[in-house]
Amino acid sequence: MALLKSEWLDLRRRHIGSSEVAALFGLDERRTLFELWHQKAGNLPEPDLEDDERVFWGTVLEPAIGQGIAERAGWKIRKVRRYVEHPTMPGMGASLDYEIHGHPRGPGGLTIKNVDSLVARHWPDGLPPLRFELQVQHQLACLPSRTWGALGVLIGGNSLKIFEYERHPGAIAKIERAVEDFWRSIAENRPPEPDFDRDLPALEALYRSTVPGSVRDLRGHERLEELCAEYERARQDESAAERRKRAAKGAILSLIQDTETVFCEGFKILAPERPGGEVSYNREPYRDFRVFARGAKEEDGAS
Repeated sequence: MALLKSEWLDLRRRHIGSSEVAALFGLDERRTLFELWHQKAGNLPEPDLEDDERVFWGTVLEPAIGQGIAERAGWKIRKVRRYVEHPTMPGMGASLDYEIHGHPRGPGGLTIKNVDSLVARHWPDGLPPLRFELQVQHQLACLPSRTWGALGVLIGGNSLKIFEYERHPGAIAKIERAVEDFWRSIAENRPPEPDFDRDLPALEALYRSTVPGSVRDLRGHERLEELCAEYERARQDESAAERRKRAAKGAILSLIQDTETVFCEGFKILAPERPGGEVSYNREPYRDFRVFARGAKEEDGAS
């Protein structure tokens, strides 16, 4: 029986799924461990994938890719519509794309990926990234009787690659320990340290609201003073770089004038005219952030 969306979202909230496991090992390019931790702890909302273009097209193309894999590999596959919870590890579960049945090696899971050729060309030795294999091993962990799984990847819309993986007890043991440690850290309220660069959006969301009129005197806090000085230096560097960029753009326009496309040694310049039009949008609440050097007027500061 297919799950209702509300049921699926509840299961997703209470489990580490196969598409999330890479974050536990720092291998997820889109989500950090810090962000995942606060999502599962209920401090941040789960990502809304309804408007994600990659997710949309992946969902649309998945049946066609699955059919192509079945025909090319000579497999019989069927869509999996159930959620599989790990039999002994609470908080660990998976939703498989397809199941391979009638195979001499027994049933196996099939995970489907639709990958841009520009991304796949950077795969070392032409092999998919480790996070994909972790996803397959996570699914095998949730299905103890399965001995193998497959990854089917459509690259650039016209090149199909199929990778088969044997059950790897060592990898599964590491995944299970990581999941157990993750949920224990939530129970004990021990969040991981953020990556201040990658986790800035998560930190901004966590600390979006303020206490009106609140003031703290942190004079004597050396680390905060160092960070403010670093922020100010970076702001000045950014401002200087922006001025250099604007000057270079002005000089380039004076040379190319009304030409749309220009080639020069080592560079190609594209400068077409775009039609104007009315633009409107709703701005989400955000937290104003400015740092001022001591003695500087606040109106001269920058965010």
